Amino acid sequence: MAKVNISAAQMGVLLYLSVIGTAFLVMPSAATIMAGSDMWLTPIFASLGGFVPVWAAVRLNRLYPGKHFFAVIEAVLGRVAGRAAGVLFLLFHLHIGGATIRDYSEFIAGNFFQQTPILVLMASMLIVCAMALKAGIETIARCAQIFLPVVLTLLLINVILLIPDMDVSEMLPVLGNGLLPVIKGIVVVQGWFCQFVMITFLLPLVNGDKAIRTGYWSVAAAAATMVLINMTVLFLFGIDAAQFYYPFLMASRYIRVADFIEHVEAMVMASWVLGTFVRISLFYYTAAVGAAYCTGVNDEKLFVYPVGILLVVSAFWVAPSMQALLTFISTWGNIYIMSGYIAFPACLALIGMVRRASAKERANS
Repeated sequence: MAKVNISAAQMGVLLYLSVIGTAFLVMPSAATIMAGSDMWLTPIFASLGGFVPVWAAVRLNRLYPGKHFFAVIEAVLGRVAGRAAGVLFLLFHLHIGGATIRDYSEFIAGNFFQQTPILVLMASMLIVCAMALKAGIETIARCAQIFLPVVLTLLLINVILLIPDMDVSEMLPVLGNGLLPVIKGIVVVQGWFCQFVMITFLLPLVNGDKAIRTGYWSVAAAAATMVLINMTVLFLFGIDAAQFYYPFLMASRYIRVADFIEHVEAMVMASWVLGTFVRISLFYYTAAVGAAYCTGVNDEKLFVYPVGILLVVSAFWVAPSMQALLTFISTWGNIYIMSGYIAFPACLALIGMVRRASAKERANS
């Protein structure tokens, strides 16, 4: 595998956009279904689901410097068990990547291109991502840097234009139904935060200790953005936000300023497409790296097109409809995602730390 380098800032932007890129549309509805009017609290506590994989990645990178996640799995578990676990994680990762592509395609087809076959939407995005991946992870990182100010500007414009219609009283009473609904909402929102596990593939590409702080700051920035988006949706729709698949998009369709500024939902689509490009590209890259490692090939670019085909197959297989996909996201699917993206890397970090401590103890005895 060719040695490449990206900056700590580029790593942070990649992680931030890969999470926020899709969360701002689907997450408010899923959180409202579980937590009701306390849905704005869920990202604050759910951010733990982002800090844990970042912590695990930092520990693993210190124990096994320069190794990406699949190589670390084998280093921790041994050659046979590690290679088997790596293959299972790759299949799991392709499954989640397929769900991301399906989510993107359903949104575009359902709201903007109703007559376009969903396969065309999937293929068009994956072809663009494949071109970027062929150029290297540095190209994807530079794209993310360019897209970040555009995405944030479009989101802030929507939020600012919606301020006159907001009603702060929709958030009251705080914790009116107790903590249990909030805890359920936290589990749902952690399905997005746990995907900060992607840092395990990026840390070996970054020089310097700034990468560690950047990883934690990316989680905090994502949490703050989610709180802002959830509050915007809550202040507009209250608990009725649970009735919409994409409440932030619905909110943008109500914007009308002096019969001059309207139909700004195109901004939401633009933000979604740019963020999703970064997200899918990062999934694509990590899956290609895993496929290369599991097959013993040194160049992940050879697997760009085969992995792309697998992602399309996974996108059709993951759910028969958008309703089924949202049900998956809002229920047991989050436990499934957290088991692979939080529990697994955390266990690897703990096992690695124990093995390193045992080796030092034997060396000193």
